[in-house]
Amino acid sequence: MIKLMTGIFSSIFILASMAIIYYWRDIQYDPSSMDLIAYFILLPTVLSLILLSPYLIYQAYQYQKKRKETQQARLQQQKSDHIEREKNNVKTKTDAIQWLTLNIFSSFAVSALGENETIIEQMKKFSSPELDVHLINAYGLPVLSYRITAIDDDLQQSQYDDDIDLDHARIPRIKALIQQQLEQQTEILWQLAEHLKKSALFYDVELAYQYRIHPAWVTSDDQKGDQNEDFEPQVEQVSRLNCLNIHVLLADNLLHMWDESSSRELLLQFMQSLGIISQQIQIKYHFIAQQNSYQDWLNLLGQIATQPHEVSLVINVDSEIDQAWLDEQMWLTEYYLAAEFASSCCVTAQDVKINHLEVMKILKVALNADDLSSFFHQMIPSHTEQIEQTNPFVLLLDDATDIKVIKKTTQVFSQISVDTHHFLYPKQSFGHTQSLVKIFGFMLGVHLPEELTAMVYSADHASTYAFFQADIK
Repeated sequence: MIKLMTGIFSSIFILASMAIIYYWRDIQYDPSSMDLIAYFILLPTVLSLILLSPYLIYQAYQYQKKRKETQQARLQQQKSDHIEREKNNVKTKTDAIQWLTLNIFSSFAVSALGENETIIEQMKKFSSPELDVHLINAYGLPVLSYRITAIDDDLQQSQYDDDIDLDHARIPRIKALIQQQLEQQTEILWQLAEHLKKSALFYDVELAYQYRIHPAWVTSDDQKGDQNEDFEPQVEQVSRLNCLNIHVLLADNLLHMWDESSSRELLLQFMQSLGIISQQIQIKYHFIAQQNSYQDWLNLLGQIATQPHEVSLVINVDSEIDQAWLDEQMWLTEYYLAAEFASSCCVTAQDVKINHLEVMKILKVALNADDLSSFFHQMIPSHTEQIEQTNPFVLLLDDATDIKVIKKTTQVFSQISVDTHHFLYPKQSFGHTQSLVKIFGFMLGVHLPEELTAMVYSADHASTYAFFQADIK
C-alpha cells in the first residue's frame, strides 16, 4: 500500500511539475515561495488522494470487516474458555469430594418404639408417647414419656439396684442399656476375640505371651489333656488386627455425674469374659452436645476410617427417665417429654477383615459435596425403581416442623426426583431428649430394608451425604 501511494504521488508530482514549469516559462511568471509549496506539494498530494480515495475506502471497509470478525472470534474464544473453566470447576468440585468408606459388621438399636426394624415401622405410623407409670409433673399427674419398659424389669434384678442414686436415677438406666447393647453384640464380639487372639499370636510376641497366660487359655489347654505339657495351639495366619476400640457416646449433661471408672470396669469385665485381654482394649468416652452431635459423629467416623488394623464398637446411649431430672427441666419447659434409647455398631475401616464375619452394610459418606445429582445415580444404581416405590429411604435428621429445613431439603432432593414421602424424620420420636438423636437416627439407616440403599442427610451439614449399601460380592 505504501509503495502504491508513493508511486502515484511521484507520478503526479512529475507530471504536474512539468506542466506547471512549462506554463510558467511561457507566461514568464515569477512564482513566490507560497506558489511553489501550493503547486509542487499540496496540488500533487490532493490529486493523489483523489485518485487513491476508492482504494482507501475499500481498504478501510476491509479493515473494519476484519476487525469485527476478530472481535467476534475473540468473544467466541472467551465464551469457550469460560465454559471450559466452568467444566473444570465442576470437575474440581467433584474431585474435591472427600469420601469415607467403612464396613458395618453389626448394628442394634432399641427405644420405646421397639428394636431395629420395628423402630422404623413405628416411626412410619407416627407412634405417640405413652403415660409414664412413675414420672409425674408438678401437679402430681402422670406425664408422657418414651420409656423402655423392659429396662425396669432388668433393673429390679440387676446389680445396680443397691447402687441406685435417687438424685441420678438415669445413670443405672444408661448402664443397663449399655449392658444390653453388649449382650446384643456378644456373637460378633466373640468372633472378634478369636481374631484378635490369632492376630496377636502371629504378629505380636508380647501379646501372644499375655494370651498364653490368660485364664481362658489355660482352661482350654487343660481340657485338651495334661499329658502334653508342651502343647501349643497351632498359630494361624490371619489379617492383622491390633485392638478393639470401644467408643461410648453420652450426652454432655452427664459429664459431671458419670462415673467413668465403674463403667470402664463393666466394659473390661465383659470383654475379658469373651477372652479379649485388656491390652487390646481401648475405651473412650465422648460427652456430646446437641448442637455439635452430628459433626462429632462425622469426626469419629473419619477417625475410624483411617485405622487399618483396628475395629471399633460404638455405643450411643441416653436416658432422661429420671424424676429429679424431669423436675429440673420442667422449670423451663412445662410439657417436657423425656425419652431413652440406645444403639451400637461394630464398624471398621474399608480394608479390615474379621474371620467368619460378613459385612452387614457398607457405609459411604460424601463430605464437601455441593451437588448431590452428580453422584446420586452412582450411589444408587437402581435409583429409578427405588424412587418409584413408596417406602422411605432417606433419613432426615432435622426437625420436620422447621419451615427453613423443609424448604432446604426439598430444594436439594427435587433435582433427583426424591419426594417427601421418601423421607423419614427420627427426631420427632424422642421428645426433648435430643443430645444424641441425630447419631441414633444415623445408625437406624442400617436397618432400612435390605433391597434399599439408605441415605442419611442433615440440613445443618448441607454438603454431607451418607449412604448405606448392601455388601455385594
